[in-house]
Amino acid sequence: MSSVFEIREHTIECQHIRQYARATANSQDDVLHLAVKQYIPLDNQNPKEGDITIIGACANGFPKELYEPLWKDLYARSKSSGFRIRGIWIADTAMQGASGILNEQLLGNDPAWTDHVRDLLHMTNVFRSEMPMPIVGVGHSYGGNILCNLALIHPRLLSTLILLDPVVQEHASTVSGPSPAWASTWRRDFWPSRAEAEASFRKSKFYQTWDSRVLDRWCKYGLRETPTPLYPKEKGVTLATTKYQECFTFLRPSWEAMSEDGKTVVKRELVPDMDPGFLTKFPFYRPEPPTTLKRIAELRPSVFYVFGSLSDMSSPEACKYKLETTGTGTGGSGGAKEGMVDGVRLEGIGHLVAMEATEKCADAAAAWLRKEVKRFEKERMEYMEWTKQSMEAKTTFSEEWKRRIGPPLKPIPQSKL
Repeated sequence: MSSVFEIREHTIECQHIRQYARATANSQDDVLHLAVKQYIPLDNQNPKEGDITIIGACANGFPKELYEPLWKDLYARSKSSGFRIRGIWIADTAMQGASGILNEQLLGNDPAWTDHVRDLLHMTNVFRSEMPMPIVGVGHSYGGNILCNLALIHPRLLSTLILLDPVVQEHASTVSGPSPAWASTWRRDFWPSRAEAEASFRKSKFYQTWDSRVLDRWCKYGLRETPTPLYPKEKGVTLATTKYQECFTFLRPSWEAMSEDGKTVVKRELVPDMDPGFLTKFPFYRPEPPTTLKRIAELRPSVFYVFGSLSDMSSPEACKYKLETTGTGTGGSGGAKEGMVDGVRLEGIGHLVAMEATEKCADAAAAWLRKEVKRFEKERMEYMEWTKQSMEAKTTFSEEWKRRIGPPLKPIPQSKL
């Protein structure tokens, strides 16, 4: 990566007050921190207007560094696709990866996906001088959900979204059987040595479909040496993101708020964001996937979906719904019929599209950006043309305004000034 990007690391404070009280262990006023990486192309140290900034958002349980091969592949396609990258920004969520290690003495057991939405918004304000428009969001899995919600709370912040098999659906992970949450609950999380852990990963069928560059980074950044608070005496390695925080992110318990049969909410204050239509998922729920699905029609940025054909998130019916609905509502972009929404389905690829098909994801993203940067430039030039007017013209009523608002009922006396 060093041959392509200059990499800068930053640590910033997270948004004040988390969505759920038990997100922090000791005090609701605890200050959490965010570990951020910035990737600057070495051949674009003096960026120009119109060069794009990318904000990335990772999948649950995976460190931000796993997306470096995707950034490198996208950079390799950028010039031939007619765009230049100003910089790429990505952060581990507060309870995961390097951020989780920074915060491990403060974290509780109740993270909200929307906490990271607000943390990213704060990040754009902290680094605003390095993030001029256009800003492109690239999010994978639950990171795609996060970027949708960032666009919903600030519709003009992101000019386009590239969503890699996003978790935007009617339900969270299933709560029984071989679901991701079930698998992670019982996963191994300690090895006597890094070499033994790496050998285990490379032998596992789960990782054998991954791009080798991504797997190399998982072996490097997905582990940390012990001792840690969870393993204070053992010498070896454990997961950089604890399996506990990964599972708390997958699902939120609802049993304390429900009747014994799971059919009635008895403590509404514990599950204020639970949709009554999803009580069948007792004793867990996750509010963000269905609430986001309900609002995709409101998305203002253009959207490009990259679906995995083997993904449980991306049945043909689910893909069709997203493509037909995204951006079509009040406040939205106009959707596919306006050329603002499109997508591709990667055959033979599962939910982990960014790990399994890194180059195909970069191909699809670059092709979309080739088209979108022309729209960005057109909008920028239209604004620049407007700025050339006098300050009086830009800050007072135009003749068109007066004509359309209608004449006064009485003559307006002339000001003595």
